[in-house]
This record gives sequence, C-alpha cells and structure tokens, in this order.
Amino acid sequence: MARGDSPWGGRGGGAGPGAPEGEDRPDPDEDESARNPWASPDEAANPRRSATIEDILRSRGGGGGAGPVAAQARLLPWLGLALISGWLVATSLHFLAQNERALVTTLGRYDGTIGPGFNVTMPWPLQSVDRREVGKETVTALPDKDAETLMLTADGELVNLAFQVRWRVSDLRAFTYNLPDGEAALRRLADAQMRATVAEFTFSDLTGARRMAEMQQRAAARMQRVLDAWHSGIALVAVEVTRTDPPTRLAATFDKIAAATADARKNQENARAWRDQHLKEARAEARDFQLIYGEYKLAPAVTRQRMYYETMARVLRNNDKVILNGSGSPTEPLADPAMPGGRR
Repeated sequence: MARGDSPWGGRGGGAGPGAPEGEDRPDPDEDESARNPWASPDEAANPRRSATIEDILRSRGGGGGAGPVAAQARLLPWLGLALISGWLVATSLHFLAQNERALVTTLGRYDGTIGPGFNVTMPWPLQSVDRREVGKETVTALPDKDAETLMLTADGELVNLAFQVRWRVSDLRAFTYNLPDGEAALRRLADAQMRATVAEFTFSDLTGARRMAEMQQRAAARMQRVLDAWHSGIALVAVEVTRTDPPTRLAATFDKIAAATADARKNQENARAWRDQHLKEARAEARDFQLIYGEYKLAPAVTRQRMYYETMARVLRNNDKVILNGSGSPTEPLADPAMPGGRR
C-alpha cells in the first residue's frame, strides 16, 4: 500500500506530520467522500450539506415568503400601533361623574383638580389621575364589630358605648395631602373626642337617654373643630350613639339595679296618683266649706240648725233600730248646744 492511501481504497486524510511543506492537500469534500465507505456513487458525486433556516421555513410555508411567519411579521407594526393607541386613550381621556373629583399629578407633583365631565391629560407616567367620590356619605362605626369599649362618665361609672360617624369629603386635595392616614386618623380622633365628651355626662344621663341628643351634638362639634384646624377636607354630617350599656361583667348587677329602679318608679307613680286624688277631694271640701261659710255669715242660726239635721240624718241613715222613750214616742233629737233653749 502506498503512503497516503486509505486502507479502504481512498486517499489519505491530508498530509501527516512528516509530509513535505509544498505538497498539495486534498479537497475537504473529496476527502470526506473518500473516507465514507458506505456512501453511494451519487452521494459521492453530490455531497450532502446541512439545511439552513431559510430551507426549513420555506418547506413549512409551502415555499415563497407568503407563509404565516411573514403574515405575522406584517401584523406586528399594526399590533404595536393598537397597543400604543389604547395606552394613550386609557391614560389621557377621563370621564368623571357628577359627584367625582380627581387629582392630577405631573411626575409626582400636584398639578390640579379636575371636575365632572370629559377631561384630557397627558398620558401616564407623565401625569397620573386619582379620582374619588366627594359627595358620597361615608359611615365609620366605632368600635369595630361588637367589641366592648368602656368610657368613664362624670360620676365615675363605666359605660360600654358604641357610636358611628357619618362624614363626607368636602376638599379632595386637603383630604389627600393634609390627612394622609385618611379614615384611620378620623377613627382615632373620634374615639378621643367621644371619651372627652362622655366624661362630661353622668351614667344615668347616657343610659337613660335624657341628654343623649346634647351629648351627640357636643361630640360632633368637638370633632369638627379639630378637623377644621387640621385642614382635613372632611365635613361631619352627624354623630350617632348606637349603644350605651353597662360593662359586660356587671350586667347582672345592673339588671337588678334596673329592676329596683323600675319598682321605685312605679311606687312613686302610685304615690303621686294617691296624692292627686286626695288633694282633689280636699280642694272640693274646702270649696264647699267656703260656700257654707258664706251662707253662715248671712244667717248663723238657720245654718247651724240645718248643719245639725244634715249631720244626724247622715249618721242615722244606716241604723235599723230607733230608741223610744217611756211614752212610746221616738226620742227627740239632741238639741244643738249652741241653739237657744237647747238641751244637752
């Protein structure tokens, strides 16, 4: 076998380490076909090459450049234009209802307040729009759920009090920037001012509801003064007390006190009724006495005799027995000692 020949009948795969520098090197394609003993003559004559990405796309698309990939490539600009248009419309055009206001900020700085109707701003993130219903009444209940809240009254008693605050936003800018905690700050203020107001009333004033309206008005005035000093942009509508009960641990004791109080009130009402009835009768007797006394001054003897007979008739009316003297005639009525010639 000659040097440089392949053991399968082909030529060697290039010059070895000891080959002369000027010797021609074989062609790579010819060398590859020569080294492949299983290649057919046609494959040896037309060597196979790797498929490119264009060949793969052309075979899947049925040939030419009008396949789905090309169609998608043509749709990409329109899709991008639609996204940009939607972004501009959604962040630049704003329609506000009659009871809505919105704060406009430019790069985070307050720029103005827009009102109801159709409004146009610069798109986000250049300008941001924060809307809120300013005319809507909000109800804040204290405490949360049915928790027990004990407050000290003026007479040293504890009352389990619950209430609610009805309020609305009157100035959106002041509410947003001067009161960053929003409703949480209002809750803390309402609790503090209600405790200060309860300390001015007695336990019976609150549980008996005798001065409840006055207490609610005083608490609302206290809260509004503080909110105005804060420039909070909140207007209170009303403060309403929903519960005034004794402490839970003393509920049984206060029930007994309430029952005793009810009994005492009933006895007082009965005593007043008895007093009114007897006072009415006494006034009627006094009025009759005044009439009789007027007649007595005109004719004292006749009046005394008539009074004597009326009294005896009233006394003997219910007697079924009459005592007679020895002659068989009824006893004579006792003469009035004040009458002339009368007998005792």
